[in-house]
Amino acid sequence: MLIINQEEIRREIALPRFVEAVEEAMLIHESGKFHMPLRTNMEFDNKSLLLMPSATEEFFGTKLVSLFPDNPHINHPVLYGLVILNDGKTGEPLAIMNGALITGLRTAAVGSLSIKYMTSENVSKLGMVGAGVQGYYQTLMACSVRNFTDVYLTDNDSQRLNSLQQKLQKDLPNTIIHKLGSPDEVLHNAEVIITATNTKTPLFSNKAAPFMGKHFVAIGSYKPEMHEYPRAIFQMLDNVFIDTEHALHETGDLITPLDEGWISKSQIHSLVKIINSEINLCQNNNPTLFKSVGMALFDVVTANMIYQRALNQGFGVEIEL
Repeated sequence: MLIINQEEIRREIALPRFVEAVEEAMLIHESGKFHMPLRTNMEFDNKSLLLMPSATEEFFGTKLVSLFPDNPHINHPVLYGLVILNDGKTGEPLAIMNGALITGLRTAAVGSLSIKYMTSENVSKLGMVGAGVQGYYQTLMACSVRNFTDVYLTDNDSQRLNSLQQKLQKDLPNTIIHKLGSPDEVLHNAEVIITATNTKTPLFSNKAAPFMGKHFVAIGSYKPEMHEYPRAIFQMLDNVFIDTEHALHETGDLITPLDEGWISKSQIHSLVKIINSEINLCQNNNPTLFKSVGMALFDVVTANMIYQRALNQGFGVEIEL
C-alpha cells in the first residue's frame, strides 16, 4: 500500500489533472455505474466527523474528515482528513492520502470545470469572494483553465485577505492580484465570480444590471440557511447548473429560490448536460450560474488519478500492513 503525502501531490500533479478527474467523475455519475450511500455525519460539541464512501466498477474509497471550527484559535486547521483507496475486485487497500488537500483541490476543480464549459476562452478578469482555503484553491485552479490577467479578491477579514493576496501573487506572478473592499466591487470588475463563504445573507446588492453577461461559481452556501446570491440574479437566469442533485436539498441558494418561485425545477440541470452537449448555453447577455455542493465520487475518482500517477511516476512510500 502506498502512503502519498500532500507535498508529493502538489509537486507531482498538474492542476488540470484534477479538472480532468472531476469531469470523469461527473460522467461516471451520469452513467449510473457507481455506488454512493449517504455520508455519515457524527456531531458532538460543535465538532463533526464525516465518513464519505463511494465505489465505481474498478475501485472504491472512503474519505474520513474531521471538522473542528475552533481549531484556528490553537493554530490548527479546521479540517483534517484521510482518503483510503481500495481495489474494487479484491478489496485490497491501495493507498492512503491527505483528505484535506484532496477536498480542497477537487472542490476547486469542480468550480473550474464549470468555467471551462460555461465561459468564453477570452475572459480575463476573475473575482473571488472569500479568502479562506477555498479562496486559494479556487483561484489557482481557475487560472489553470483560463488565462486570467487580473484577480479581484475580497473578504470581511482584512488579515486573511492580505495573506491570500500575498500567497496568490507569489504563485501567480504573471497575474495582478487586487484587493477590494466589498463583493459589489468584485462584481463590478470581474467577468467570472467565485463565491466561497458561509454567509446567511446575500453577498451582493439586489440589482439586476451588475450581473449581466457574467458567470458565477457558487461554492459556499452548503446549508439550507445559507444564501450567497440575491433574488435579482435568479430572476435573470435561463438555467441553473449543478454538480449533483443533492444541491436541491442542501443549499439555501436553491431551496429558497425554488420555494419563492424565482426559478423553477425545470430550469435546474446537471453540468454534465453541457459537457455532453445535450444542452447549449443561451446566446444572450443573461448571467450563468453553477452551484456545487460536492459528492464522495469526486474524492474517490481523484484519489485513483493520484494513485495511478504515483505508480507511473514512482512517488509515494510503500508500506506493509
